[in-house]
Parts: sequence; C-alpha cells; structure tokens
Amino acid sequence: MGINKILEKYKLSKTFETELNVEKEVFINEIKQMTQKGYYTPFLIMLDIVKSENKKYIGDINSKNFKIRERFTLDNSLINNFATVKSEFHTKDDILKVKTTIQGMEMLPFILRVILFGIYLLMMLLLVIEILIPPIQTDIDIAYILPSVFVTIFVGFLTYFPYRIAKKNVVNKKNDIEILYQLIEKTPYNNV
Repeated sequence: MGINKILEKYKLSKTFETELNVEKEVFINEIKQMTQKGYYTPFLIMLDIVKSENKKYIGDINSKNFKIRERFTLDNSLINNFATVKSEFHTKDDILKVKTTIQGMEMLPFILRVILFGIYLLMMLLLVIEILIPPIQTDIDIAYILPSVFVTIFVGFLTYFPYRIAKKNVVNKKNDIEILYQLIEKTPYNNV
C-alpha cells in the first residue's frame, strides 16, 4: 500500500474530478491572477510574509497542471489552510477535465509523526511493563506518572492535533476549490 493510499485512508488526501465548461486558456489565466509564482514547501511557509505581491495563493502553474497553496499571513495564522492543491487538466470535446488532489499533510511530516507516535507507544509500553512486573515493581509514585502525562500531552500536540487540523483542511479546501472552479466557469471572459 503506497503512502498516497495511506493518506487517503486517514482522510489526509482527497482526489476528485471536475468537468468545467470553460476554455483552458481562461482557466489558466484566472488561476494565474490569484496565484503568485514561487511554490515552496509548507516548512518554509513563514516566508510568505516577505513576498511583495498580495495574492491569495502561492504556487506554480503551467499549461497542463498547477500546484498551489493558500498564502500564510499573520492575521490568519491559526486558521490558515495549509493544504496543497495539485491539479492536472486537459480539454476533451470542448470540456475542460480537471483532476484535483488535495493534500492536508505532506508525506515527510506524516512519516515523521508516525515514527514519533511509534516511539511514544514503545515508551509507554516499557513504562507499563516496568510498573506491572513484580520483581521490578516499586511503590507507584507521582514521579512515575507525571512524566508520562507530560509526554502524552507533548506527543498529542505534535501528532494528533496536526492530524485533526490537516483532516479538516482537506474538507475546507475541497469546498474552496469547488467554489473557485464554479467562479472561473462563470467568468465573463468565458466563450464556451
């Protein structure tokens, strides 16, 4: 099972196809008007603040596909949708067919979070074994419980909280992109 199937299984990725009644050039131009050139990974997302243009998306667009994400600003830093949108499009029978993939979390951060969660589970298993085995058993003190509570909270913020945000971002971004496609289809420059 590939990493993309795992991301889809945990609802961190969504692929859908749309047919639009719009010319390809109009579609590309409308996306370009909303997008500043220069895509980079979400690890460097804070660099959006120093970009001079003030467009809604940052990404790369060519004649066959595009890859964009929403611009980071300080105003929306807590609610910003960091999902990445990748689309491939082509014209068939005067209809633009757009295949869109929305990724709430990139592969590398997902894999790092899975490894971190695995290490956490191993540590908790060792702690439980240490507490339950009679020869090693000592009086259970707060000193045994407190570190595990702190580690659980810390791992929750590093693994589960980003997972919930990314999962929600996929749903929200899908709705945003569908609305964007409908607006492009209704553009006055559309001759189809």
